[in-house]
Amino acid sequence: MKALVAIFIFYSFLLGKNDLIPKWTQYGRLGSSHLEELGGLSFFRLKRIKQNSYRDIRFIGLFIPKNTIVTMRYKSSNKYNATPHFYRFNVTSLKKNSISGLKVRYHYNQGFGAFLLERPFTHITSEIALSFDMSDYLNSTRKTSYFKGGLFWDLNVNRTFFAFDLEYFYQISDLLPGDPTLSRYEISAEANIWIKDPWLLTIGFEQEFYFAEERVNSKSFYLAFGFKRPANWNF
Repeated sequence: MKALVAIFIFYSFLLGKNDLIPKWTQYGRLGSSHLEELGGLSFFRLKRIKQNSYRDIRFIGLFIPKNTIVTMRYKSSNKYNATPHFYRFNVTSLKKNSISGLKVRYHYNQGFGAFLLERPFTHITSEIALSFDMSDYLNSTRKTSYFKGGLFWDLNVNRTFFAFDLEYFYQISDLLPGDPTLSRYEISAEANIWIKDPWLLTIGFEQEFYFAEERVNSKSFYLAFGFKRPANWNF
């Protein structure tokens, strides 16, 4: 977690040295989640946009008796000045998922994205990347590589904001005899309903679909009360 925060602040500082003022947004949530049993949810996010650069760091926790999913993720992306419909990006994350038997997974991917549709009320983006995992990285140096694809749709309707994400990971290395593949789909859907600025109600769903029957898929639902508001920071 400290490493992700340090990277986020470092990039923000480097990119904040010209006269353009960045736009910061902060998000927070507390609520209830269901992952085989009823439990709690916490979420915090910082987003920074400056001209054609984008920085985003998230901390997400689903805490269920005997089961836990915790994710810390940092994403940076930059549009190309000559072709602003295209961008390059990097994603670094740490994840724990006791349902799938995942102790700690370090994940990194780097690739390119495109705005397939860009309107004031909606946009659709697509991404392709090469990525790798290091599962239980504290006790192992084994790396697993993937081809990654993603499709992301955001939609604003009156006082409700919808987000739909679909990501596909196809394993291309470390396929050992008798070892089930880690290839998978990951989907999520979320509705944020404005109550009164800056407060909102969030309803969401997430699920992993592994290709290998030996691996356990995880599915969670959550309901949370939170906020979204600007942060008056200049760096």
